[in-house]
Amino acid sequence: MLNSQQLIGLITIGLFLIGTQPTIAQSTANTPTPTNRSKPQRIIFKPPPNQDKPKSTLSGGSRSNWQCPQDATLDTTSANKTPLMLLAPTDSNYGLTIAEHPTFLVYLPQTSAKQVVLSLMTEDNQFHSQSFIPIKGEPGIISIKLADSFPPLEVSKNYQWSLVLICGEKPNPNDPIITSWVRRVVLPQLQSQPRTTLEQADAYSEQGIWYDAVINLAQIRNAQPNDQVIANIWADFLKSVGLEAIATQPVRL
Repeated sequence: MLNSQQLIGLITIGLFLIGTQPTIAQSTANTPTPTNRSKPQRIIFKPPPNQDKPKSTLSGGSRSNWQCPQDATLDTTSANKTPLMLLAPTDSNYGLTIAEHPTFLVYLPQTSAKQVVLSLMTEDNQFHSQSFIPIKGEPGIISIKLADSFPPLEVSKNYQWSLVLICGEKPNPNDPIITSWVRRVVLPQLQSQPRTTLEQADAYSEQGIWYDAVINLAQIRNAQPNDQVIANIWADFLKSVGLEAIATQPVRL
């Protein structure tokens, strides 16, 4: 398994391979279907059985505590002290998806960085994709979709995805990096039945399909930021996987 220094090295090499015009990932999500407010009122994520996971699911990090060195002075409020964080279950750092090109969610703290790099590699360290994503620098949860121009994730195959916060003009071995794992599965029964966005999120949660559950809920939270019922559902869902620290952070899809 690659350590942070090796992963940064591969990412840096990848930047030269893809040339001077990197693919820009899709960072917006579709407007959610109106929700049925009568049900459900609470969604708790149920992890899938512990099988076929990658050899290591430990999260990666940098010596800079997941922030750019020049951003240390920006941490003037408790809201800004929440570090760079991937939205993945904290106990396993691993999640399932039914999407060929899944959408990942990331919490970004206030930062002077102008872009991040999303990279995917196979479990045997084969390069899959790499994208530059411009960021605004304001704190909040953002979505990053694996661009359709890249190969779809293969079914029943583990991929390590990483996000590097580019603190300067180009990647540096000391840039903050965080990593997680994704595995694509096929569940036809979940894809064929018509549901509201909230019902879809609940169905995905019951089946342990993390990435699809969280993006559906995030879409609703983004569309209805002042709805207290939705806010409570979102908070309970994140708390069920150890992500309560960012439950009140703004969602900016």
